[in-house]
Amino acid sequence: MPRPVVAAAILDSLSRPTKLLACSRAYPRELRGQFELPGGKVEAGEDAVAALTREIAEELGARLTMGRRICPEGGRWWPILGGRQMAVWLAEVAPGSPAPSVGRSHLEARWTALGELADLPWIGADLPVVEAVVASCRRSHNLTTQGSQVSEWAHAEDHW
Repeated sequence: MPRPVVAAAILDSLSRPTKLLACSRAYPRELRGQFELPGGKVEAGEDAVAALTREIAEELGARLTMGRRICPEGGRWWPILGGRQMAVWLAEVAPGSPAPSVGRSHLEARWTALGELADLPWIGADLPVVEAVVASCRRSHNLTTQGSQVSEWAHAEDHW
């Protein structure tokens, strides 16, 4: 079984999100220029959140404040390319962290308004995840504006 993948839906704010950091792939050639959520593979024996923290530091040079996990209907893992599965967390750049910057994995890191994300050329498997992130942000915003702040923090206990 291929190693699982972890990714961060990095928002401008966990409490009042308006933008998401979309990253366009540098490689492989068939995915070059297509957008994805940043992250990477979980190493053997590594905790999923620890893997995500490591991957974001390596790829973008940033530290994150982690939010809740975004899961597909009826499951915890999103099916992606190559028979892999991906876990996704909402996140924001941690206070005092350097701003995310493009490394060798990406051509571009673009802060994009939630309402404009569908206009980007996403890797096909990431599009349903992005749609779920946007829907979650809208639900959370609606609950907040109605006076009911929702605070759902989920940390995976998955080890590989």
